[in-house]
Amino acid sequence: PRIDAIEHWQKKIEEAKEQIKAERDRINEDAKTPGGVNSSSGFVTFAHSSDAEIALGLSGISKDADAWEVYSPPSPSDILWDDLTQDDTAQEFRTVIGYLLVVGLYFTYMPIVIGVTNIAKVIDMGPMQSLWAGLAPTMGLQLMVAFLPTFLIMIFRQFFTLRADAFAQHKLQVWYFWFQVVFVVLATAVGQNVRGFMQTLLEKPFAIFGVMAKTMPYATHFYMNFLVLAWTTHAMGMMRYVPLAKYKVALKIWDEAGAKQVAEPEDQDYYGMGGRSARWAIFMTIGIVYGTLSPPINVLCFINFAVSRIAYGYLMVFAETKKPDLGGVFFVKQMEHMNVALIIYGILMTGVLMQRAATYGPGMIAAGALVYAFYSNACFHDKFNWEKLPFEEMADDETKYKHKEEKAVYMQPEMIEAEF
Repeated sequence: PRIDAIEHWQKKIEEAKEQIKAERDRINEDAKTPGGVNSSSGFVTFAHSSDAEIALGLSGISKDADAWEVYSPPSPSDILWDDLTQDDTAQEFRTVIGYLLVVGLYFTYMPIVIGVTNIAKVIDMGPMQSLWAGLAPTMGLQLMVAFLPTFLIMIFRQFFTLRADAFAQHKLQVWYFWFQVVFVVLATAVGQNVRGFMQTLLEKPFAIFGVMAKTMPYATHFYMNFLVLAWTTHAMGMMRYVPLAKYKVALKIWDEAGAKQVAEPEDQDYYGMGGRSARWAIFMTIGIVYGTLSPPINVLCFINFAVSRIAYGYLMVFAETKKPDLGGVFFVKQMEHMNVALIIYGILMTGVLMQRAATYGPGMIAAGALVYAFYSNACFHDKFNWEKLPFEEMADDETKYKHKEEKAVYMQPEMIEAEF
């Protein structure tokens, strides 16, 4: 009878609850003794911010420089607990494999990009060929740019010790940006031979001025199409069609609250903080690098960010779930990427003016600006202590700084007693 089955499984659930409680109690008791169930990682809560700042600045705690690693913890809800239990030797081995896979992706990605962007030459659209030839390469590149974060994030999550998913997003932001610098911004300079381009840079570094000056000015129309097509991706993001489809399907199984939980968050490979930050930086880089060569690009870049302000101003505040942050890390990295954009712009304009001006004067002036761009980039890395407030200010009056109240606790989910 059905009632007997219900009673049977209710009894099994109660037995499982007792076993779980007993195991929790055993672990909590064993945790009082060093070693055993304890790992080499831990969280320390300070009563005062000044004490935490002193702890973060400690160095030389022991003779072994690798024995202690002290850093600010991410949000409790974002911690990858399994990463905190990894063996150091195995961790280093997986990291090496991860970097090798990223390098392999770098050298195999260009042939795919070239093949996709040349699709207009393979498929003849008849009367629509002119329109197809203008849009197909840009659409192909946008497609490949959309898939790249998925490949990168898979490598990062499988082979790198991240400790929190926000760190995976930050690593994605860094690598995704540099991939796009090579395969989007410098695509015409790199051409179809990535290895040859890298070899030229290593053997004849100053040849980069001539290579960029000869190829990049002729690609401005491509980047105009690229920026215009980006408006479509922002609008598609506002539709949130993937979470909506997941929600509609989940409604057939769960109630509204459960279906929403299943449908959220949106794809964090492409729409996460790391992917978005890298793409926004690339859009701005295109405007900086190519804006002088083709002034309409400046207008298109402005419209792109105006559309982005509307789209993501709505999505992040009203539609999407709140994501854990790292306290400004993504913004600072974007500023570093803007310095990179200025350096690329300086190299390009120096090469263009050296080749096309009647004298070397304009090129030398541009070279002076390039030197200052390198200097500013170095200053940005070395002279700004942005991660924490100066201790003298904290010690003077720490009450004037408001700190976010963290309601969650740093405890593994398995050790938190669930409410049934």
